[in-house]
Amino acid sequence: MEALIGAALPAVRWLHLAALLSALGTEAFRLLSQRLLAASPNGELFLLRLMSWSRLSLVLALVSSMGWFALQGSAMLGRPLDSVDAAGVVAATRFGEVLLLRIGLLVLAIALLRGRGGKQVSGLVVLGIATALQGLLGHGAATDVTTTVALGLHVVAAGLWLGALPPLLATCLLCPEFAPAIARRFTPLGLACVAVLSATSILQIQALIGALPGLLGTAYGKLAIAKIALFGGLLLMAAANRFRFVPAAEATGSTRGLALSIAAETALGLATVAVAAALASEPPAIHEPSIWPLALRPVPGLWNDAYLRHGFLRMVAPAAFAVALLALALGGRKLRWPALLAGAVAVSFVQVPPWRPYVVAAVPTSFQLSPTGYAARSIATGRDLFQRDCAGCHGADARGRGPVAVAQSVWPPDLSAPLIARRPGGELFWSIRHGTGSMPAASQIDDMAIWSLVDFIRLRAGARIFSSSEMSWSGAARMPGFVARCGDGTIVAPGDGKPLQVWIGHDQHGVRAQVLADGPGLTCLVEEPEPLAAALAEITNSALAPALVLVDANGWQRRAFKTEGDATPSAIASELAEIRQRPLESDAQHH
Repeated sequence: MEALIGAALPAVRWLHLAALLSALGTEAFRLLSQRLLAASPNGELFLLRLMSWSRLSLVLALVSSMGWFALQGSAMLGRPLDSVDAAGVVAATRFGEVLLLRIGLLVLAIALLRGRGGKQVSGLVVLGIATALQGLLGHGAATDVTTTVALGLHVVAAGLWLGALPPLLATCLLCPEFAPAIARRFTPLGLACVAVLSATSILQIQALIGALPGLLGTAYGKLAIAKIALFGGLLLMAAANRFRFVPAAEATGSTRGLALSIAAETALGLATVAVAAALASEPPAIHEPSIWPLALRPVPGLWNDAYLRHGFLRMVAPAAFAVALLALALGGRKLRWPALLAGAVAVSFVQVPPWRPYVVAAVPTSFQLSPTGYAARSIATGRDLFQRDCAGCHGADARGRGPVAVAQSVWPPDLSAPLIARRPGGELFWSIRHGTGSMPAASQIDDMAIWSLVDFIRLRAGARIFSSSEMSWSGAARMPGFVARCGDGTIVAPGDGKPLQVWIGHDQHGVRAQVLADGPGLTCLVEEPEPLAAALAEITNSALAPALVLVDANGWQRRAFKTEGDATPSAIASELAEIRQRPLESDAQHH
């Protein structure tokens, strides 16, 4: 059953979306070309055919929406949607409410689009609203309002452009005498749609894909690349229509070339909608671990390195200027040769820097992040695993001086060294999982256990930069994760945007830990104080955890007080003032 739904759901979603976009584009095309076509009997008959086509598209959208409701509801419930009660449960969800609202709007659009004038315009507006609801039916509904609105506008723009291609193709075949004039009239709307599609695509990439690893290393990102490639093909076809086939049709009176070009553009549009429907079935890239497909990756912090940044700009800036001049040459006949000459001069200023400083070796998990959240409990698990399986070679303190290492020809690496600590967590994971050098692969433990080992290695790196005499860290040491619950129900955790005072105490009942956050001044109890106290004792190289640790707004440990007597109000206030004024950047170290 699940396999059947998994195969049928994208197909039904594609059919529904294609029919919806066709209806929207057809009605926009009919309104745009109505005055021109109505001047002849043949054109009037063609308008009636367009009206019939838009109605058929709306009926198909209605039928497919019901199939979508049934399949999506079955997927939600894990069983067939075979009862009124089950349908009511799905209808009460966000998906059900929005889809039923769209169905109602489509029925209203069918009634309004029978007429002309005000009714036709009102029907087009209703149809546009129904199309824009796609922002609440896809992944955008689970993000911020801006992304939701962007997704809705994206689909509306796609409908106004791609949905108008079949009517334009039909014009070339049935009313060829009107085709060039209508194509020129359609150009401003097409340009506006392209601008909206480009802007909203950038917003969606930022919200749903994130960065290059999500684009290249996830199924969602690869589908997005396919969609971008198809969009590029659509732009090329549209440019060919505007600058070649429409002028040729005007000059010769033959629309054969224009019709073939529009047919190809329509096919690309249907493929683009199919990829968009498949994207809705995949989890967004930002929620999936990325599998980096290349042997190299960009160096971290490339833009922060002045040498690398300037070299990149010396290459990109003239190249971008040359491309702009080439576009100007293609678009304007009068400026063609001067623009081409200036573009050639600009290309001569391109300086290609050596590529090696811009990349480093990569592994498939280079950009994967730990799912543990660097929690204190995970660190405790990692410490136990390390002492059991790794301390023999690497030593209990992870510095590479374990008892077994004495017999080896090469000492194991110091895992607490800053160079190791700054490596991406995904690369440490890969080294542990698959082994490196003389270290065997850790094939006997699961992924979460390996991430716990990575967390412990991070902790030891923090201990390496801790100064016992000053009770502070000389670099970025992340606070072990914990959850503290306040009296009013508020949840407090490191890195939530507020400096924290973490107090640790011991009594006859064991360890107690409480947190005081900036702001309301509420005292919050840590839910699992024992692992947190053990981690803090480990990172400060002491038998017991310090009495107080100050954490900045981004979750970095800044100052510790060994005893409550050391933590005088004046000392705390002085340190907190410094922490509030100068928090470490959230990306100060790779985790």
